[in-house]
Amino acid sequence: MGENKETVKAADAQKPPEMGFVFTSFRDFLKFVEYVADAAPLEFAAPVLDTSGAALIQKSLQFREGMLKNLWKFFNQGNLNENIIIADTKALRTALRDKICRSLFKCLESGRFHIAQALSDASRINLRQMVAGIIERRDVLLLFLKLDQMGDPLLPHLGEVALVAGGFAEQYVRQSGDDKYARESIRTAMFAGLLHDFALIDDDDFLAKDIERIEESGHAGKSAELIKTLLPGVDEKILAAVENHHRSKILYHPDEEKKLPPDLIALESLALSEYIFVQLRSQYRKDESMSSAELLFFDLGRAFGQGMFHPHFKKIASSLWENLYTTLAYGYEIGAIESSCPHRPSAIAYPSPRCTQIMCSDNVTACRYFQSHFPLEIFQPVRHPAKPGQLIMAGKYHKCKLAENLPKGLSEKENAAQWMAKGKTGDVWLKPGEL
Repeated sequence: MGENKETVKAADAQKPPEMGFVFTSFRDFLKFVEYVADAAPLEFAAPVLDTSGAALIQKSLQFREGMLKNLWKFFNQGNLNENIIIADTKALRTALRDKICRSLFKCLESGRFHIAQALSDASRINLRQMVAGIIERRDVLLLFLKLDQMGDPLLPHLGEVALVAGGFAEQYVRQSGDDKYARESIRTAMFAGLLHDFALIDDDDFLAKDIERIEESGHAGKSAELIKTLLPGVDEKILAAVENHHRSKILYHPDEEKKLPPDLIALESLALSEYIFVQLRSQYRKDESMSSAELLFFDLGRAFGQGMFHPHFKKIASSLWENLYTTLAYGYEIGAIESSCPHRPSAIAYPSPRCTQIMCSDNVTACRYFQSHFPLEIFQPVRHPAKPGQLIMAGKYHKCKLAENLPKGLSEKENAAQWMAKGKTGDVWLKPGEL
């Protein structure tokens, strides 16, 4: 037994020391010291050598301010090899993870409402802890450490999308009964959320490319390709979710009941999360009759009515935000009418959100719903409700007879209240023309 122990000790002694945080630039080392500050002690994983190979600082010593003065002295005199290695200790890794997460989770700061906070409160698991667990992976930690040191403004967006995507995935698997795939689906959604806009890192124009110029920038596909290089061997489901995180196609029937395959839960959750933030950040001109949250849920309901997202998510949204159910239902009814267009998404309810007319944005004269008289005139470009990031240009557009199915009344809120009275559970969604 004693011989076996000695053999193990000898084998361990021959192993190379675990590599920590390696610096080939003295200035990068200083930035790291400033970044960590007092959050955790720094321990040298290898001796710091001068140019002759003599040890200036021995291995395993903890960093002290006096050492920095001496290192600067040797560095300025050209007598320092730039081979500084800081040990990858548990205390340091935890401190770095927590610092990064503070930047990622700005959306959860007290005193403000955020969809991520609502999903976290409704979750039966600790969403923040799951994200922190992903960040603590060595390969992921090194990536996000650089971003946080740079102060990249993209970090809070990556964090909010990761939390919301994970929250929607958790709600889906719980409410649909697919608990068998819960952890994998939630983790995949969160991991993809953390990486989904990586091609926009250090880009001063990232907001426009993520909202107005989605297709031209091609950043979704570029992000997936970049991740392959930065994180070799990353799960294909994560790459697929990143590559398809912007949704512009109508994929579902609004009343479809078939469950999502397990491999699509994370992808759908991420696409819905990103759609929410595109809509929120696209509200340059708010309608006076609706708040920012109401406009969001009107657009969200419209997307569900058009079939852009799996119908099960509309039940999740209506159950989590009951006070906005009426607005969600109103938007859903509008979207359902638009989705009945045989040339969809050509039929668009206009003006939003009052929706008193439906115009044919593609001017399909051969359609049975086409009206040739009294065209609508758009005086300035407006957002296309079915194509995030695209505009309906100024010009004349003919009307569509589907407008006959639009709710009649002075107030969209009053109409929505009537729908809610007919379907109090949130599960009854009226067909066009039922009112």
